[in-house]
Amino acid sequence: MILSQTRSRPPGTIARRAPLLSPVPSRLRLDGHIPALDAVRGLAILLVMAYHFNLGPEDPSRLGRAFSKLLHLGGCGVDLFFVLSGFLITGILYDAKGKVHYFRDFYIRRSVRIFPLYYGVLFVSFGLLPLATSRGSLIWREAESHQAWLWMYASNLFLSWKEAYLLGGFNHFWSLAIEEHFYLFWPAIIYLCDRKRGMMVCAGCMLLSLACRVGLVLDGDHPIAIYVLTPCRMDALAAGAFLALVVRGPIEVGALRARAFLSATGCAVVMAIVSWWKCDLSKMDGSVLILRFSMCSWLFATLLLFALTAAPDGPEARFWNGRLLRFFGKYSYGLYVFHYPLIPLFERLFPAGLLAERTGWVWIGKLLFIALAMGTSLGVALLSWNLYEKHFLKLKGWFTGGGRACWGATPAHG
Repeated sequence: MILSQTRSRPPGTIARRAPLLSPVPSRLRLDGHIPALDAVRGLAILLVMAYHFNLGPEDPSRLGRAFSKLLHLGGCGVDLFFVLSGFLITGILYDAKGKVHYFRDFYIRRSVRIFPLYYGVLFVSFGLLPLATSRGSLIWREAESHQAWLWMYASNLFLSWKEAYLLGGFNHFWSLAIEEHFYLFWPAIIYLCDRKRGMMVCAGCMLLSLACRVGLVLDGDHPIAIYVLTPCRMDALAAGAFLALVVRGPIEVGALRARAFLSATGCAVVMAIVSWWKCDLSKMDGSVLILRFSMCSWLFATLLLFALTAAPDGPEARFWNGRLLRFFGKYSYGLYVFHYPLIPLFERLFPAGLLAERTGWVWIGKLLFIALAMGTSLGVALLSWNLYEKHFLKLKGWFTGGGRACWGATPAHG
């Protein structure tokens, strides 16, 4: 016998429709692989590539200038990487407290994931390419005399010291250096602190980062140092770490989302006011970077929280579970490493200026260049992952006795 699922209602009452959006989850699932974080990583690498591939002639029209500034703000994708890295690395370390081989397992897993591609690219660039051609290439020739800084994960220190980008196709490795510096000292901090003290340390790091940027501006601006030095960029990593510790405490997700929304709204208002005062947030002068990095840290921490707490059947979850962003997120490390050194090759194969001339529209030519450059970079990253990188991941179990993979978030993590 089939029973009706419809309950009887008193006469005169009106049936309520089911809500269009399912409610947010009451508790966060933080164990195992979280697909939404792959999507966040994918969004970050797309922003970074759009920023670096913004080449060719500038469109003098108002729409063209706005489009160029929008692409330039893609540089904030590095901030998103840092926030996500702080969140994931802190969560991994906090969950591993009390386990044997806490430090050993963390450093081995990070080394197996990061070092093979990083040092493999340096070995090919500085060891094999010079033997293969007498002409060399600007991809590595410009950095050859300074390569020691790259081998030591100190490229950001070199760029700050010289106050110039002198590493050619490896200028973007400054962010990988910051990541490595973070890995060196952060495990000890999380190991020594309980959750509340850890949150206090995160808040202190954010304030210290802001103070470092202010100090450099007062000392004479130093925009490159402000952009690439580890202390100056710690607020994004600390914001992600703070969120990781918050969500591991007694929280009510709805209230946390409401507070985060108010915080993000405040940041957006401040940035809008600054823009109204004719301050271009896409510029790289030190006084602008003081504000931009602080605001981006909180905005992206809020974005990450909303990705984690999206209603399972709502539009947020469908966006963060989309295959395209997650696909790019899976190969983000290779994409980050390879896309920038390949730019000279892209400019020879399909120059943005020629594409603009052929299409008759500067912005269409620029979009075509970005699409072609992204597609080619993705092809190289896919080859690198399948033929080289993934085979080193099998070593994790050998050295650490198996266990859950240490999922990463920044360009240094796939």
